[in-house]
Amino acid sequence: MIYILLMLGTMLFVLLLWPTLQEPRTTAEDTRRTELEEERDQLLRGLKELQSEAADADLQTREKVRLTQVLGELDTLPAAPTPRTARAALPTALAALMGVAALTVAGAYTFLPQWRDAGMSPVQAAQLRNASRLPVLEKRAAQTRANADYLAWGDAAWDAQNYQVAARAYTQLLLKDKTNARALRRTGFFLLTTQEMADEGLNFVQQAVKLDAKAPEGRLLYGYALGLYGQYEAGIRELREYQKLDPEGREADDLIVEFQAELGTAVDGKLVYTQNCAACHGPQGEGKTAAAIRGSTALNNEAALRRLILGGGMKMPAFPQLEGAQLDALVKELQTW
Repeated sequence: MIYILLMLGTMLFVLLLWPTLQEPRTTAEDTRRTELEEERDQLLRGLKELQSEAADADLQTREKVRLTQVLGELDTLPAAPTPRTARAALPTALAALMGVAALTVAGAYTFLPQWRDAGMSPVQAAQLRNASRLPVLEKRAAQTRANADYLAWGDAAWDAQNYQVAARAYTQLLLKDKTNARALRRTGFFLLTTQEMADEGLNFVQQAVKLDAKAPEGRLLYGYALGLYGQYEAGIRELREYQKLDPEGREADDLIVEFQAELGTAVDGKLVYTQNCAACHGPQGEGKTAAAIRGSTALNNEAALRRLILGGGMKMPAFPQLEGAQLDALVKELQTW
């Protein structure tokens, strides 16, 4: 959008100057005026020379008569148009260009961010906004060294999915307040991504859960961390706690199915459906952007249903990644509808 405004400003600048850049239109009067002016100048020079040479008085009289005729005809012609110059239009054109530039700068802090976010999902737009705020928040935290500013900096980086910067901000906070559960669990999550610090990361997340057992995010991250250590049953318990604390949250669904598959236990077919099918067929199979499947006769043929899921068909994409226990659980769930 900024580029569009600058382009419009440039076009306005050119349009204002354009009349001065065009060749003036020449009329018959303009041509006759030019001829008469040239003859007038010649007559004036001739008379001056004749007077200096003391020439024949009759010749001087004829020249004066002709000069009088030329001047008379010039008076009858319309006034000559004022020459158009770029200098006259330049202030207006520059003012227009500066106005567009000012609008662009002002818009960068007001309406342009809204236009920039158009077409993005709310999550993507929030990530972009938070990423753009990071330098300012970091500078403020460095100046004030206040816990709230370190937390604001870390939260913006976390929401922008810049976990390394988030961990740096939260670490500064933890140096002053070791009991901040949010900073502990989020720093722990980042540490889990490095083999050398993974144990410390698990410890951080565990401490955070003890400090704030009712935080859904803490249970989610703890369940994830336990799964990294192969503690799938304990991980599932933590993820189930997360689901209780945040019934609308779906972040644990994939992990639960994955952990169940690792344990070789029964996979939750409803979760598999929610992850892969609900977006198009609706949460209960009632239909959404794709056709309803609840009560469909296609669910009666298990072999055909498996082929359709794995290979797709018509407008439905294929899901070859659903195999083994996940596919079995999904087919079993669908056939109960």
